[in-house]
Amino acid sequence: MAMQDPSRAARSSRLPAGVVIQPRKFEFDDLASVPQYWFAGNPIITHLENAFSLMIPPGERFFIRSVRNYQDRVTDPEQRALIRAFVQQEGMHSHAHEEFNDSLQQFGIDVEREKVYAREAMDWMEKVLPKKMRLGVTVFLEHLTAVGAHSLFQEPLIRESMVPEMRRFWTWHAAEELEHKAVAFDLFRQVGGGYVLRVFSAVAALVLLAIPFDKMVRRMRREDGKPVTREMRAQARKIQRQLAGPQLRMIARYFVPGFHPWDFKDETHLSDWYRTLDSADASPRP
Repeated sequence: MAMQDPSRAARSSRLPAGVVIQPRKFEFDDLASVPQYWFAGNPIITHLENAFSLMIPPGERFFIRSVRNYQDRVTDPEQRALIRAFVQQEGMHSHAHEEFNDSLQQFGIDVEREKVYAREAMDWMEKVLPKKMRLGVTVFLEHLTAVGAHSLFQEPLIRESMVPEMRRFWTWHAAEELEHKAVAFDLFRQVGGGYVLRVFSAVAALVLLAIPFDKMVRRMRREDGKPVTREMRAQARKIQRQLAGPQLRMIARYFVPGFHPWDFKDETHLSDWYRTLDSADASPRP
């Protein structure tokens, strides 16, 4: 269930009509029922998604600190409210993902080891990068997350491949990522982040995080012990090919001068999701 307090919603003329940034607490109904291979029954893609989930808590803490570094530059009350709601949403995402990540221990994943490794990777990046570049990295990673969120709403294949509890979980996260997808971007531009730094930060993020992410996935797959069949590999390739084209085009748009996150019109996706929250139990169920 996604519990929400309407008084905490941030509204602004910076957002498309009908869109608000609303911090919502997510509660699992039955996390213990989630099977080991919850995405299409496929261990390859499930481990990819699990590694992403393990990276989310330290990543979102990195995002929060990067934004807060420049919070004192913001004087507009509406923008300050958007930043506050962004921070609250990211904090709640971290909490929910920690709960899910801890549940992976039942499948033999050394969750504590992977949590430490993910945290160290993000801490090292925070240590070596200048402050404004850290905000630029945040902007790009928020774009990658928004691309994934857009795809979840746009592509039935993704939703249909998840077991119901995980579909509900990732849909909640995706919707809130779409709501706040431009908050860090607008702040970055406001504090003097230009096109060259935006692109350079994106390249740095890809280079610095690709290896840790790949290592986590490979380690979890190796320690899983389940034989990966030819059919599983073929299924994973088919899913990835179907999603790769649209996602890569969206990622490429980030490198076009004049890009803005709301160039991708996600208002309809959010409007549809809001209607699910208006149902009797206020739960974003598929």
